[in-house]
Amino acid sequence: MNASPVSPWHAAFTDSWRLRKRHPYPWWMAIVACVVSGMGVGAGFVLLAALLSGNVLDTRWWLPSLELSVELGGLIALMCLGSFRVLEAWLPEDRLKRLNEGLDRASLLVFVGLPTLCSGLGLWLVQGLLRWRITGVWEPFKPPHRSSLITFLVCGALFAGFSLWRMRTQLGARQVRSQLTEAQLRMLQAQIEPHFLFNTLANIQGLIDYEPAQAKRMLDAFTDYLRASLQQMRAQEVSLGQELDLVRNYLTVMQCRMGGRLQTRMEVPAALLEARLPPLLLQPLVENALHHGLEPRLEGGLLQLRARALAHGLQIDVEDSGIGLARSRERPRRGQGMALQNIRERLLAVYGPAATLELADAPGGVGTLVRLTLPQQRSHASDTHD
Repeated sequence: MNASPVSPWHAAFTDSWRLRKRHPYPWWMAIVACVVSGMGVGAGFVLLAALLSGNVLDTRWWLPSLELSVELGGLIALMCLGSFRVLEAWLPEDRLKRLNEGLDRASLLVFVGLPTLCSGLGLWLVQGLLRWRITGVWEPFKPPHRSSLITFLVCGALFAGFSLWRMRTQLGARQVRSQLTEAQLRMLQAQIEPHFLFNTLANIQGLIDYEPAQAKRMLDAFTDYLRASLQQMRAQEVSLGQELDLVRNYLTVMQCRMGGRLQTRMEVPAALLEARLPPLLLQPLVENALHHGLEPRLEGGLLQLRARALAHGLQIDVEDSGIGLARSRERPRRGQGMALQNIRERLLAVYGPAATLELADAPGGVGTLVRLTLPQQRSHASDTHD
């Protein structure tokens, strides 16, 4: 595949503190990433203290504190992760979204208060374990040293505050990127629609005198396509069923133009029709498959659209039996790949690294396969409709 999907490990390290019902990586991967990150922060604190005090080269000064600080960092990070997962299970999706946006006092309480509390509890547990190692006696109610407690509470609050600021900055950048990609979507449609519009009207005009029934069928499908396209351009998200209706109308128009050279097949579980996704994701993929894969092939071929539920998401395949990926790249390309680039940018703006768009040769080496993976779904199903 020529598109590199974001690694689940990368997502676990960069997105584990974002509150959501489903994460694009296994639970154990989040624990590993969390503990490793916390231990790294703990080691960083010790080395920073050694650097500021001028004792960075004196291992006898900072090495005894390194083990304690690493253990403490890993424990605090693990406690924070557990607290966040409890919140994710307890709170509804819309409330989690508002917390992520950091627009109220509850966000400060969650993203600053919880890590600060976990810092104090973690210090108490680690110092208790340390005394138990030395004396063999567990003293559960003995508080930590006052200076150490103040230091870690302040450090925990500062680190949590920095994380909240970083998350809000990323959210603002994502919103700006989303607005930009939506504007690019409008520009893309403005470039594609006239080409499709003029070709279709020319075909209808040519069919009126010789095949009026076919001309009427083509005009009806074209009208339905334009109506659905305009409605979707005004929407923030649509259902998979609405996207498929738009694709069907588009394919009906193209079948009137290509005749028997175009065969289509759709395999979509019925219960996935209500899954939500950004508008106008599938039609550009189908158009690319026709324009770059099937139309250049003299005998045409088969276009297949399949959807299936994943454990934590939705996978949609658009496959054609056309001239293939290598040959299509050798031909002049209208738009210079703007459609695929626009879709990738919109996916990044909406889902972050959790969504992917992959392009590869179709199984068997005949044609091209485009695979769209989204991190959310509404339901599972076993029934399909054609």
